[in-house]
Amino acid sequence: VMAMRFDVVVIGGGISGGLSSAAYLQKAGLRVAVVEKRHKVGTFAPTSDPWPGAIMDPHASQNWSTLSPAVEDLELEKYGYKAVYAPAPNGTTHKDGVNVLVYLDPDQTARSFGRLSERDGRTIRRLQTGLLKDAVEIAETLCFTAPETEPDRVMEMAMGLGRYVGIDPDTFSRINGVQLLEELFESDHIRRTLAIFAAHHYAGHILAMGHGSFAVLASFLLICAAGWNIGGIYNVAQSVTRCFLDHGGVILHNCPVQQIIIRDGEAIGVRLADDAAYPGQVIYADKAVISDVGAKLTLDLIGEDVMRSIDSRLAAKMKYWKTYYRGGCLSFWILKDRPIWKSERWNPDISRTADFYHAWDSWAQCKEWLLAMQNNERLDGLNAELSDFSAIDPKGRSPEGYIVFRSEEPLPFHLPAEGGPERWDDLREEIAARRNDVMEELAPGFKDKIVKQWIQTPLDVWRYNSAAVGGAIVGGDFSEDQWILTRMPYRMPVKRLYMANSVWPVAATWMAPGYNCACLVAEDLGIRHQPWWRHRPLEWLLRNLPSLIVS
Repeated sequence: VMAMRFDVVVIGGGISGGLSSAAYLQKAGLRVAVVEKRHKVGTFAPTSDPWPGAIMDPHASQNWSTLSPAVEDLELEKYGYKAVYAPAPNGTTHKDGVNVLVYLDPDQTARSFGRLSERDGRTIRRLQTGLLKDAVEIAETLCFTAPETEPDRVMEMAMGLGRYVGIDPDTFSRINGVQLLEELFESDHIRRTLAIFAAHHYAGHILAMGHGSFAVLASFLLICAAGWNIGGIYNVAQSVTRCFLDHGGVILHNCPVQQIIIRDGEAIGVRLADDAAYPGQVIYADKAVISDVGAKLTLDLIGEDVMRSIDSRLAAKMKYWKTYYRGGCLSFWILKDRPIWKSERWNPDISRTADFYHAWDSWAQCKEWLLAMQNNERLDGLNAELSDFSAIDPKGRSPEGYIVFRSEEPLPFHLPAEGGPERWDDLREEIAARRNDVMEELAPGFKDKIVKQWIQTPLDVWRYNSAAVGGAIVGGDFSEDQWILTRMPYRMPVKRLYMANSVWPVAATWMAPGYNCACLVAEDLGIRHQPWWRHRPLEWLLRNLPSLIVS
């Protein structure tokens, strides 16, 4: 078979890393090919319509793409990108009829929190006001900078977040997220609300010293900026794809990679699998290979012996990369109409919030669940992310008024008490029944609205995407040895090989891993300084926010 040849070959077309890095480098003048195992790119940012006329996003429900410099750098609006915001982007709803909502305006958030505790209202106003004031610099330093390039600056910013609530960096580095919340807030509901954002494991391990406290405050900032895409989250992947193709990029679908070809310590290309659309095809990369398939799969593609001969320590880290702590267990329903939340009497704005959480029934239960997760024990039905696609997107409701509703619980993958992960297939009915009972308590009458229900376990998620080892969709656990400076490096010790997954920060729709990876590749090739490649994170959002809020 005649070999193909490009400047850069990207393994995997995820929106977070592979596709976004490819779009940047293609626009910068390189010849880039994205090699995707599946029939379409954006594997974890799909949008489907399981009921005619009613869309849903099964995985990446929260949209952080509005934070990204890519919106302006890649001119995504020109390619169909369209984001909107609910008046209250996020929050929690509770069985006792209370809700706690986070607004874009710190004064509104303070009023929401202040109904439960005046002191907590003052604390959250101080925190949100300070974070939003410095949000551009915080995001640029902590998310849109490869941490190995400026480790001191990144860690000083991370441990410096405590200053927004009057805690010095040294003290902040010695407390975990639970201790931070108990120190700052007195309301049980508010502690649970802020804990749930961190407990879903996007910024660190809440029970670890230093990065547990960081995870609470960083996750709160992310929640403040969470938006929505009209037409579903695939709008992000679609707009980046259009940009990439418009600049001459190539996407090879149905092309699983069998091997990253290493010669004399350098990555020179990839070999496709025998079941690829181009069986056994060799694709040469003259300048760089980017892996967007995570640490474990990248090691498989390199070969353990080859990686060990180049860097034995990193080879061991990749082999034992932790990715089983937080599997995504998803529930989906077709409903005859939207749920009517018990807490709408407390604050009706919950009905216009598209994505929010059920956050345990008490602070004691929250701590019990956190310990169970750490011990690999399944305590399901106690918390979940909830998504009502019809709340702010007309495409989320069918002509007859049906909607698709989604719930995601983080659960450990291995199930040692139940007999191992193969037991997930036997647990669907049990999980579905328990989740229905919880939803009925949160929104009385929920069960009567059910037309259809189905479950995706963490095992199903792994089956869907081989890069999601253990059902983890965030690039691996954020354990104490896999956080910021101890994630995978963007620049690998294999020359001309780069990572865009299992790196810092979390794999998400904000495209930060792809941005950081593209920056380093471009710097190494001497093409980083482009007149269009100059925007800062959050600037587009802050400038356009008033027009993005759905009334």
